[in-house]
Amino acid sequence: MPTLTIDGREITVEPGTRIIEAADRLGIDIPRFCYHPGLPVAGNCRMCLVDTNRSPKPVASCWDPCQDGHVVVTNSPRVLEARRAVLEYILLNHPVDCPICDQAGECDLQDLYFAHDHQPSRHPFHKHHKDKARVLGPQIIYDAERCINCTRCIRVCEEVAKAPQLVQVQRGERAYIDVFPGTQLDHPYSMCTADVCPVGALTTRDFRFKCRAWLTHGIQTVCGECSRGCGIRADVYRNAVQRLVPRHNPDVNQYWACDAGRLAYHRFETGRVSAVRIGGAAADYAKGVRDVAEALPGADARGVVVVLTPWMTCEDVGAVVAAVRSAAPGATFAVGGAAPGIQDDILVRADKNPNRNGVAKVLADLGVTPVALDAVLSQAPSLGALIVCGAEQAKAEALAGALAAVPLSIVLAALEGPLTAAARFVFPTTSPYEADGTWVNESGVTQRVRRAVEPVGDAKGFEVWASDLADRLGTPLAARDRAIGGNP
Repeated sequence: MPTLTIDGREITVEPGTRIIEAADRLGIDIPRFCYHPGLPVAGNCRMCLVDTNRSPKPVASCWDPCQDGHVVVTNSPRVLEARRAVLEYILLNHPVDCPICDQAGECDLQDLYFAHDHQPSRHPFHKHHKDKARVLGPQIIYDAERCINCTRCIRVCEEVAKAPQLVQVQRGERAYIDVFPGTQLDHPYSMCTADVCPVGALTTRDFRFKCRAWLTHGIQTVCGECSRGCGIRADVYRNAVQRLVPRHNPDVNQYWACDAGRLAYHRFETGRVSAVRIGGAAADYAKGVRDVAEALPGADARGVVVVLTPWMTCEDVGAVVAAVRSAAPGATFAVGGAAPGIQDDILVRADKNPNRNGVAKVLADLGVTPVALDAVLSQAPSLGALIVCGAEQAKAEALAGALAAVPLSIVLAALEGPLTAAARFVFPTTSPYEADGTWVNESGVTQRVRRAVEPVGDAKGFEVWASDLADRLGTPLAARDRAIGGNP
């Protein structure tokens, strides 16, 4: 366990720890371009140079391992001059087009220039021009003039995605990033290359020229596209999700997220259920709740079945079970959900439901043994009521047929589809970006889902609907101590 001193502060670290990592633990900022904590060390930008008592010249802190007795200085005059020179070299051929660059406001080069250089260029020649706005793949556009050849994107493809589709070609000032001949940047994690780009060289086609970064506010939440439950940040402007980016979550997804999960918010931009419907006609929400509260107790004699979805939060499940049981004590519950899909060895899981584990835990805690969904479908004609929660149902067509055969059919969903077309009562619910609660992923990690945008129309969370139903039945649900929304 080597003990070293950085800017007069002592720290003991594990063998093999790099100087830059030790400095980060102390809160000492060492500028960097090529270094990224989730990628192998390249040591090619030379921006992280520091002085040590073990070398006559500055060393790259991202490469040099900590040694016992090391004395490191990160802000000596020689180090500051070296950083200034590196920035001047990087900016020789950079277009400095910050006003039109999508990276403006979150650009490392921009920030470090003002911190360490802030001097006009001494380059008397014309800048060397390269390709601009080149499409590398379905999700990524490349501006070679802005590229500083840090190679982070190459390492993401090789080490994270296991798809080495990018390469550095040419040398010196003519070097740039390219795909191999006849190929394109097209793997499930291609958008991560834009995340790690410290400048505006790689931009996603989804967010390009869409919104300035400083206009958005980020909400830390969870991706719902599979049972992995990756940590993401939803960047919001004017009550609309502008982009989804991964946030560091060491227990689940480290620094990464798949392209499919990052683009999933588009699915909820159209086709939303925005108003309560009774018998196909728009109705008042309060009237809908009142009619359901009056009809449910009578349906209990023939049987009431509730089909839950693993997209509900744990709080949603508990509230719906409690509310329905208060109206129909003999109600039974089944768990549906989205159909399985593709899986890889990185993040993506075949189970496309974010909270199957959480739903099972809540039902077990409540003493509920769910019935098989096929059994519900087979006995539909004899049921008194069928309540389907969520549009994410692999057997949506079969459930729609069952709803049509039941006297009291209720659907709570965010998206229109065969279920909402077949039900007598339709209640709009929230999307995953409007929800608030907890999910439990496949590994048993409980995570907070935070509301990023306000619900559209009359949409309300399952828990709110259940609470209103219980109030109408005269059996209010127990209060739960939680904050709605927020971003602690």
